[in-house]
Amino acid sequence: MRATGCAAPPKGFAPHARRPLRAPASRGGRPHLARAVRGPSAFVAEAFEAEDVFDGDVSVAARDAPDAEAGAVSFSAFCASALEMTDAAVAKVIDRVPKLKGYDVDRVLAPKVDLLARELGAGARALRASVLRDPRLLTVSLRRLRATARWVETECGVGADAVGAVLCKQPSLAWLSVEHNLGPALAFLRDEIGMPPESLAATAAKHPSVLAMSTANLESKRSFFASEPLFLGAETANGMLRKNPQLFALSLTDSVAPKLAFFANELGLGEDGAARLVAKSPATLFLSLERNIRPTFTFLERELELGKARAAKLVLSRPTLLAYSIDNKLRPTVAYLTHSFFPTCDAYDAAMLCTYSLRGRIAPRARAMREKGLMATASADPAFAPTTAMCASDARFCEMVGMERERYDALVREAKGDPDAGRLGWLRDGRRADESHETDEAEEDRRAYDEDDEDDENDASVVADSDSDSSESASDENAKVAKVSLTSEEWTLEAAREMAARALREGEGGTRR
Repeated sequence: MRATGCAAPPKGFAPHARRPLRAPASRGGRPHLARAVRGPSAFVAEAFEAEDVFDGDVSVAARDAPDAEAGAVSFSAFCASALEMTDAAVAKVIDRVPKLKGYDVDRVLAPKVDLLARELGAGARALRASVLRDPRLLTVSLRRLRATARWVETECGVGADAVGAVLCKQPSLAWLSVEHNLGPALAFLRDEIGMPPESLAATAAKHPSVLAMSTANLESKRSFFASEPLFLGAETANGMLRKNPQLFALSLTDSVAPKLAFFANELGLGEDGAARLVAKSPATLFLSLERNIRPTFTFLERELELGKARAAKLVLSRPTLLAYSIDNKLRPTVAYLTHSFFPTCDAYDAAMLCTYSLRGRIAPRARAMREKGLMATASADPAFAPTTAMCASDARFCEMVGMERERYDALVREAKGDPDAGRLGWLRDGRRADESHETDEAEEDRRAYDEDDEDDENDASVVADSDSDSSESASDENAKVAKVSLTSEEWTLEAAREMAARALREGEGGTRR
């Protein structure tokens, strides 16, 4: 029987036909959490519920006018000066909450803005974005705002200087009931999911929309992962949700179920394979099916000529590949590896190595092997194959190639600052129509993430590179060095093989031994 609130799985995804996966042993022998949900502390609940939620009669006059009293500051002027809002933005706010136009700025609005932006640390920019998203935040009474901030700090463990940002991310926290909404949600995360205090504080700070959910909603999503349709088991599901609480914010019907159906049916992984993929990398559920998952799988299957079975095997082995940009990460890395290590490195092995940084690890190690005259050895000796050379630790790689660690570290620094590191020289033969992007500011390397959620806020985490020694980061690809970028018009696997073979015969290009 499907849990309440869960969507019916898409056609072909039949949970009843599957055998439940065995739940892994709990870490350190930790038992399953089965404590009763505790309510909020009496001290906070009583004081909180006694506060009036919204302002009473706060207009400057009986009529709704901006300058009803001589010398009174209008709402529009205050928003323009204190929050740096444009006239159009102010008009939208007033259109959604007309009574704000008549608010007493000095007595009512200014103290709230000062509390949220300065005292609670949100800042004017975050407060402006919050007011534009939900102007009702400004109608909550000052006493209620203070009481909510006190609850977030005391019960959730959020630092005093970060409480304002929490309220701006999820304004509804200011008017939801502690007794019936916030308290039970917090208790569910703590007692049923097993979140330690530090995780509760991080969840409240980064994903406050979870606190605004009903316990029925939270339980239905936990059941979705624990039993039908994934059958991961309670301990595995709780572990996933402890590490990725933003999973609660995803819509089961519109977001999660279609992706599971894609993994099971179109990738051919089956229901067990889809469950294993999600258990291995829950962050794949944050990606957009149409902007990330499907285009990346098509790239692996067709452009790299892996075929459906090998592409699906690769995704199951390296699910983080689905989060990478095709033009700025996958294609340039595959191009560099297949060309530099031709004919040893095929497209499958190259795609496997895309989890490593091109400038931080792959290019420096290729340069080190070329400096030591080992590129030809890599073609004949499996010990120097790219899959071995790139996966080895820094110390092990230096031992393999006979290079001093200081020299290798220097090569890494040079590659990170070299705009030509990771680029294919033979692409500069006139076929590239426009190379102006090499001097442009580096564009953002992250793909668009799924925005379909059931709540106002969903700050999905970004899937990180798995390179433990030289992960690709903002410091790695700094603004002074343009990103390596290749489009499908500039590089194809078939043409690359021909150019690599010619370069190998002539001793030119990236394959010089």
